[in-house]
Amino acid sequence: MAQIILQNDVKAFVSHDTTVEDKSSTGGELGIKPKVHFSLLGAIGVQYSVTSAPIAIGAYMSLAIGLGGSPAYFWGFFMVGLFQLLVCLATAELASAIPHCSGMLIKHHNTKLQNYRTDHTLEKGPAYWAIALADRRYARSLGYIMGWLTNAGWFFVSSACTLYPAQLTMGLVQAAYPDFTAKSWQTYLIYVCFALLYLFFNLPLIFRSVNLLLRIVVVAVNGTAIYLMIALLVRTQHKQTAHFVFAEFTNESGWASDGLVFFLALLPAVGCLSAFDNATHLTDELENPQKQVPQVIIGSFLMSYLTTIPMIVVYQFCNIEPESLLAAPGNQPFIQLMQNAFRSFAMTALGTSMIIFCFFIAGTAALISWSRLYWSFSAQGALPFSITMSKLSSRDALPINALCWNTVLICAIGAISIGSTTAMNALLGAANLCLLSAFAIVFGLMLYRGRKVLDPERWFNLGRWGDLIVWASLIWVIFISVMFCFPLYLPVTAEVMNWTSLVFAGVLILAGAYWLCVYSRRGIVGE
Repeated sequence: MAQIILQNDVKAFVSHDTTVEDKSSTGGELGIKPKVHFSLLGAIGVQYSVTSAPIAIGAYMSLAIGLGGSPAYFWGFFMVGLFQLLVCLATAELASAIPHCSGMLIKHHNTKLQNYRTDHTLEKGPAYWAIALADRRYARSLGYIMGWLTNAGWFFVSSACTLYPAQLTMGLVQAAYPDFTAKSWQTYLIYVCFALLYLFFNLPLIFRSVNLLLRIVVVAVNGTAIYLMIALLVRTQHKQTAHFVFAEFTNESGWASDGLVFFLALLPAVGCLSAFDNATHLTDELENPQKQVPQVIIGSFLMSYLTTIPMIVVYQFCNIEPESLLAAPGNQPFIQLMQNAFRSFAMTALGTSMIIFCFFIAGTAALISWSRLYWSFSAQGALPFSITMSKLSSRDALPINALCWNTVLICAIGAISIGSTTAMNALLGAANLCLLSAFAIVFGLMLYRGRKVLDPERWFNLGRWGDLIVWASLIWVIFISVMFCFPLYLPVTAEVMNWTSLVFAGVLILAGAYWLCVYSRRGIVGE
């Protein structure tokens, strides 16, 4: 029994019994609660693999050419890491104080909100953090918006984790056969294959091996990074100078301000050091989430930050022909970098294959996380097909319906984005903006209510520095969210347009339409 205390206003007792059936649980009509599927190492694997920071950062090297060059690439990552650490700490404290299935979504546990007992709808609202911290009048609506934002964010993360290995695979084919011209539909077929593979490894029986796979993901990602680091340093001739790597700022964006360009170039860093709510989606599948979830969030972040910094330095010193990255096979600068440095297709193929494998694990982990999030939010009746999506399989207690539906959605958005050269930036930009906006809501509510309402005996407590850290996190999240909406290049054309704000607006419109047409007119599932 895990006790959560929101002093004066909220007192919740959350049961993590994985065997007792409860008709009011988040298992929907089946009344099935999740089983403990993940060890601490497995949860770290889920968290760390989704970003695969030391590997993924190499995918953005072409972006650095016109937006600040190598100095913006390196110093931008260094700076982002410091601010994202604050966000990481604030999230970890809240996850320790209020652990539950999705970190941002309330579950049908034996939960009672002390001042809301007379309002059954609010008691079962869609977002625990929002309901617990917000004013009663706005709790349900804020929780609803936050649930849609986090689901949309993880939708885009999962899609990006599917798109990138598909593009890498096609890029490797083009590197092997330079005369071959890839068609969009061919890349899309590979995209669908990866999406189906992610689903396959999340199905019962097969899923039992995934925990083992996730335990070794840290070795796989860091092993790939070590291989690339050593191979690049050994094989690269005439490396770049320290001045090029750390000081030679270039601005070919069309923006007059170098300072603005520096901040516009932060997208890769934020993308590699984010998704802090990932581990919180597994709360019900961990033995001791109050302690383990903060450990996973902080440990994974520090590992991502500390392993990626030396990789950026190696990538830039070995980037001997920066301009060639703009005409890379399959528009994959990572492959072109290896071709230039290795001068061997065999080594390039090996390095690319290792990267694809890492992103295969990332895609599997992203689907694990999103399916739990979608299932939990569906249990509140807040998403389409909620009755079906809120069910768990009776034998393995897995959200099979949500997994299958998520895969369909991933395949659908792939058909739209696969032919666009800006698809990856659009997906990651939209993912970051949705997730950061949700964090802004949470941090704002924490400051509004005060951290004194949290359980004083929580495992992770920021102490007297907590308010300052949350304030800094909120300001940073708002600032970087605005930066994500700026076009990277001027003049703005369809090819260089930043679609992030449009996608974000689309999410809000869909959420608003569903609220008005469906959600506000019916009771919550389980009532």
